[in-house]
Amino acid sequence: MSFDVIAMPGRSSRISSCSLLTLPVVLLIAHIAASAAPPHSHRFPRQDQVADQTDKAYYANAHPYLDEPTKKLCKLVRELKSIHPAADQRPLPEILEKTGSNVDDFFQHIVDLIAQEQITQERLNGNSITGKQNVQDNYLIVRESEASQSDLVEYRMDSNGNRIDPAGFRRGYLVTFGFALLSNYFSSLYQTESVFRYLGDQKLGPRDTYVIAFAQKPGEATQFVTMSSSHVQGVHMLMQGIAWIDKTNFQIVRMRTDLLAPRPEVSLDRQTTEVTFSPVQLQDISSPLWLPEDVNVFLEIKESVPSGFLQLCFRNQHHYSDYRRYRVSVKMIPTQ
Repeated sequence: MSFDVIAMPGRSSRISSCSLLTLPVVLLIAHIAASAAPPHSHRFPRQDQVADQTDKAYYANAHPYLDEPTKKLCKLVRELKSIHPAADQRPLPEILEKTGSNVDDFFQHIVDLIAQEQITQERLNGNSITGKQNVQDNYLIVRESEASQSDLVEYRMDSNGNRIDPAGFRRGYLVTFGFALLSNYFSSLYQTESVFRYLGDQKLGPRDTYVIAFAQKPGEATQFVTMSSSHVQGVHMLMQGIAWIDKTNFQIVRMRTDLLAPRPEVSLDRQTTEVTFSPVQLQDISSPLWLPEDVNVFLEIKESVPSGFLQLCFRNQHHYSDYRRYRVSVKMIPTQ
């Protein structure tokens, strides 16, 4: 089986396919490519942003983990072991309103940025690491505009200023990106596309946080992680997750996302992403931008083979530093 992967909405990122069974494997998992349109402006969705009604049928038997009792959920998500469960859901509307306002503000004020990125990519067999490599590059978050809209996209660039094609990572590892825009699930524009639950309060380092779980609504969500294989096109991946929100300023300081359900059509059995956000203060922007500092991604692929199943596991660790404005300079050479 071979893979082609597209990230939607926003600009599509397509990579060349290669064999999964023979390796090397290249799989691009790109989270939500968030729109930079003002959250309260009216904007007609493009065709790839229209909710897929077939999702309702596929996810009919899906059970988001936010529906589980807190004790069981803490076993599923070990990071919740020290949570103080919520007594009721009355604080939820205010938390969502204030958090959504911050996310809206982030997308209103985000500028073109570049950062240093360090990646550790691993292939796993159980708890054993069977392959490992380290990658350093420049990570860009830029606004790309067309006549009718403006989208934020993320990509990588080498030290010479050349854009790195993800298809170049053909060494048996997975390529992952798209973390700076992950908070868009909580924007005021997209909150109606998910169901939310206030799980409780938790100490996260020095911060007191609200813990909020979410799950996208099948048939209503217009943001997808979309995968295509050699014989299956445009498989939409809906997500669920948990956010830790600082009680003092309602900023998302940590976030975890998981698949709402496995998608056997493209052999993806699990995708867990954990992002820690930190404030970045730029000189010409009054408020800090909350951007990824550390990211951990775990993926599990289960491929059917004549003898049963082939299970492949991958882990990527990303670290970002030295965020700064990205400016393209053009040197004009006068004609002779």
